[in-house]
Amino acid sequence: MADLVEAWWDAEVEDPAPGHRALMRLVATAVALEAVRPQVGSGTRLSTAVGLADRLAALQGPDGLFSSDGNLHSPPDSAFTLNDVGIALDLLPEVGAPQARELEARLRAVAAAAVPALVVGGVHTPNHRWEISSALVRLAPFDDRAVPRAREWLAEGVDVDADGIYSERSANYAAFVSNPCLLVLAEVLGRDDLEEIVHRNLHTILDLTDADGAVETVFSRRQDQGGSIPVEAFHTQLRRYAVRGCTTCAAGAARSEPRAGALAAIALLELAAEPELGADVEVAVAEARSQEPAVRHLAGVGLLVASHRRTRTVVYGGSDVPHVGRVGSGLAGNPTFLRYRSGDAVVRSLRLSRVFFGLGPFRAESLEVTDDGGAHLRETVTARYYQPLPAARRRSDGAYPLVDDGRFTASMAFDERPHDAVSLVTDVTVRTGGRGLEVSVETTGAHTRWSLEVALGEGDLTGVVATGPDTYRMTGSRAELRHGSDAVVIETTLDPEPEGAGFYAPGETFSFLGGTDALAGPRLYLTGTTPGAWTLRLRPA
Repeated sequence: MADLVEAWWDAEVEDPAPGHRALMRLVATAVALEAVRPQVGSGTRLSTAVGLADRLAALQGPDGLFSSDGNLHSPPDSAFTLNDVGIALDLLPEVGAPQARELEARLRAVAAAAVPALVVGGVHTPNHRWEISSALVRLAPFDDRAVPRAREWLAEGVDVDADGIYSERSANYAAFVSNPCLLVLAEVLGRDDLEEIVHRNLHTILDLTDADGAVETVFSRRQDQGGSIPVEAFHTQLRRYAVRGCTTCAAGAARSEPRAGALAAIALLELAAEPELGADVEVAVAEARSQEPAVRHLAGVGLLVASHRRTRTVVYGGSDVPHVGRVGSGLAGNPTFLRYRSGDAVVRSLRLSRVFFGLGPFRAESLEVTDDGGAHLRETVTARYYQPLPAARRRSDGAYPLVDDGRFTASMAFDERPHDAVSLVTDVTVRTGGRGLEVSVETTGAHTRWSLEVALGEGDLTGVVATGPDTYRMTGSRAELRHGSDAVVIETTLDPEPEGAGFYAPGETFSFLGGTDALAGPRLYLTGTTPGAWTLRLRPA
């Protein structure tokens, strides 16, 4: 791992990013490399780190805080950097190179200026509480109020559910913030319960990791809901419990060895700080796998994951949008409701759009597990046509309150008017099994058009005709995606519409700003009208 980190450091330091977090990560990585390989570099790397530390100090404001990405004088953003300062300060006394003393003085000055501001500073997001608290306990010698302040944040309780999923539902923030910070707090404050939370989270992370090592994030409330996080990000966390005898974490550690330089640098930093994490572990892969459930229902986030040999199904019905009434930062809004794979042949996403008052694609209000181990998803969307105001509510000047009716805002006192409702109800039932899955869709209510988007992974697609760049429709009732020796067969009860061009409609929430959350890559579209019922089947070839 050290070779990989050295190559990464040498490349990054040639033109380091100007931000304080990037600068300090390079400084801390230099210290870690000197700690694990003191014979290499002869202090040259530390001399460079001293210069980087000078640049870091120049970015520090008069209040001791750093600013980044529009977050001005930010306690939480500063805490990310100061956690690395704390690790470096712990390691530097063990580094013999003379430059280490000079670097230590620079970093102590940075910490002394910043910690008092962290003690009184506030946060934006749930995970910021743990990031600040971790930095405070690492740097407690710089301010007597640091540990009491960390305890004050912890007294709010950790925002985690029974499955070990944090309230932000984000694998990214679990990997890089909540888990590592709670582990620091557990060690310094003697809180074994915090270690248990992290351990529970890691077992769920492994259940959410696919054959490619990508952790499922469709249910996230943060930026990663449109992508994935590699299980490599959890490597040292998994090793912590693996060396204590957890076979599930041992199997996870074996498959999460970092291959990317940036992730390897984080792992090396943690291994340098806690060398016991590098101990040999017995990888009882078969035993660990036998403990994993074939079907995992994460009720708190509306997710069902079902695995059978080389097939994997993910069904999602936990969106915040139906309950909050809008798409927004901090909300789970991904409209993908199903993923499926057979080996290397992958259906990346199913999304169902409707021509219905610009309210956007299907987002289930809930997920219920059926008696046969499948899932049922339901959504009701409603738009209103408003009648004249009652006489007692009318104003001669026509100046009525500006009201949002859920899809549109106008000075019309919508909440005071009688109205006529137009609704569309969509029921989706997913049945899983060893030979694939069946998706049954039934719609009632308004008569309109719909389009199902089947986003596909790499491979050769047959049984289709192109309708545009990377877009296709079926020529019959069967299509196939083949990637190497694996294939997914796509079958439907629908009759193809020769003139029907599929579409994805993100909804007015995006389109009125000229934006979209549409997926790229090859996409197959099925089209039809509501009300009605139809079935889609996905299975191995």
